[in-house]
Amino acid sequence: MIDDKRMIFQGYVINNQDPLMLGRIRALPVDQVEADILPINWNPEKDIWTERDPLIFLPLLPYYISQIPKIDEYIHIFYYNTEMVVDNSKFYIQGPITRPQNNFFESWHNSESMLASGVFLKQANNIKDPLSFEIKAEAKGIYPEPGDNALLGRGTSDVIVKQEEVLIRAGKNIPTQTAGFNLPTPRLNRAFVQLSNFELERGERPPKKVTELIKKPLVVKKLIEWEITNQNSITGLTQNNSVTGVTYYDGNIKLYSLLPKAKVTTIDIHMNTPLDNFKAGPEYELFFTGQTLEEGVKIINQFISGVNNGKINVQNYEQYPFDNSLQISRQFPFYFRPSKNNVDKLSSTGSTDFNMVNNFFTQIKLLPSNKEYGSVLVWTKNIVGQQLTVQTNTLDQNVYTSNPVSYGTMAADTLYLLSHKTDIPSKRKIVLEPKETLYGIPQPFFTEIIGKNTDPMVRGNELMKLLTLIVNFLESHVHNINEAPIPVAVDGTKIEEIRNILQNSDNTILNQRIRLN
Repeated sequence: MIDDKRMIFQGYVINNQDPLMLGRIRALPVDQVEADILPINWNPEKDIWTERDPLIFLPLLPYYISQIPKIDEYIHIFYYNTEMVVDNSKFYIQGPITRPQNNFFESWHNSESMLASGVFLKQANNIKDPLSFEIKAEAKGIYPEPGDNALLGRGTSDVIVKQEEVLIRAGKNIPTQTAGFNLPTPRLNRAFVQLSNFELERGERPPKKVTELIKKPLVVKKLIEWEITNQNSITGLTQNNSVTGVTYYDGNIKLYSLLPKAKVTTIDIHMNTPLDNFKAGPEYELFFTGQTLEEGVKIINQFISGVNNGKINVQNYEQYPFDNSLQISRQFPFYFRPSKNNVDKLSSTGSTDFNMVNNFFTQIKLLPSNKEYGSVLVWTKNIVGQQLTVQTNTLDQNVYTSNPVSYGTMAADTLYLLSHKTDIPSKRKIVLEPKETLYGIPQPFFTEIIGKNTDPMVRGNELMKLLTLIVNFLESHVHNINEAPIPVAVDGTKIEEIRNILQNSDNTILNQRIRLN
C-alpha cells in the first residue's frame, strides 16, 4: 500500500523485451527496492514476464501507437488502485527528456532535471529565444512547431502533419541529435516525402520590363593624392614703409592605379578611406617648391585636369605618359583627395597647419565651375560625383486564382521506383524477401541488388531535343547515291551534334539517380 497523495509515480525501465510484443515493460519505481517487491520463491528464469512478475507495466497509450522506452529511461507510473500496486492493473507512459538532441536516449537521472525532484541538475540550452520566440537559425526547421502534429523518431526521422501539408523525413539534420548541448544543423540532402495543398493556384503572365535609375557602384580605377608639405613667409617694407609679405609653399602630387577589389568602389571611397593596401605605384608624381598659393593650386588642378583629359601637361614638368603617342586610358572613375598627412592637418581647425592645407583644399577642382572641391569623385570626363545608371529589369508577373492545387514531392540522393509485377528482361528480378526487407531495406540491399538491377529514368525534354535533331537531319539531309550522307543537312543540322548528344546521354538524357525496374 502506498501511503501518500501522489497521482503519478516515478520509475525507470529495466527490461523492454516483451515476449508478447504488446509494448509492455518491466520497470522499477525509483523509491522502491526490487528485492522488496519480488514474491517469495522468485525464479528469475521461469517467473519473468509471467503472472508472478510484479514489475510488468502496460502501456497507457493504445497498442496502435507504439512508443516503447529504452532500458534505464524514465517513465511515469499510473496505478489503477494505489492500494494494490503489485497486480496487473498498472500502466506507464514515457517521461520527459531534457533536450531534443537527446531523443536517441536519455537516462532517467537526466530526465529528472525537468521535474521538481531534479532541480539541482543543469538545465538545457534554449533552442528558441524566450523573448522573440524565434528559433535559432542553425536549428530552424528541424523540430516541430507549435500548432503542428508530429511523430518523432529516435534520431533524424519524423512525420510532421501541418494544416495543409504532410512531411515524412529521414536524415533531417547533422550531427545526430545525441550531440549533447550542441545544436544540430539542417541536412541539405535529406530524404523526404512532402504532400502539400494550397488554396490558391499560381500562374504566370508575360514578363514585365521595368526601367529605373539606380546608384550602381563602379570600381575606382585611379587615385590622385595631393599634399602640401611646407610653407614659408617672406616679409619686407613697401615704399610707404609698411610691412608686406608673401607665402610660398612646397608640395607634391601622385597618381596611383587601384587594385580592382570589392572595397574600392565609388560608394566606398571617401576622403578618409584607407587605401594603402589597394594602391599600385605611384605611376607618376611631381614635386613643387617655393610656389605661391595661386601657382601651387594651378599645378595641382593642371595635374587633375590632365588625368581627366588623358595627358598630364603641367608647365615646367615632363608630360605623362612620356611617349607623345600614348594617352592615359581607362582612368574613369577616378578620385582625387588630400594625402593622409594633410587630412590629419585639416582636423586641427584653427591651427597654422589647418590654414595651410585648407587654403588649397577649397580651390582644388576638376573644373572652375564645379561646386565640389578638395576631395572629389570624377565619374567620367568632366563629370563629378556618383551618377545614376539606367537599369532595365525583367520582372516575372505572377497571378493567383482561387483554385486549390496540390503538390507531391519525393527527394533523396537516390530514388528507386519498384513494381512487384515487372522486371527488366536483361537483369535479375528484384525480390523483396520479407525476412530481409519487410521492416526496412538495408543499405547493402540497395547497393548490391536494387541498384544493379534497375535502369535510369529518362529526362523527357532532353530526349525530345535528340529526337528533334534526328528528325530534322532526316528531313533535310542530302547525299549522292553512291556516297555517304553529307554530314550537314540543308537546314544546318549537323550529324556531329547528334553524336555528341548520344555520347553524353548517360548524364544528360538519363538520370542515374532516379531508377526503376
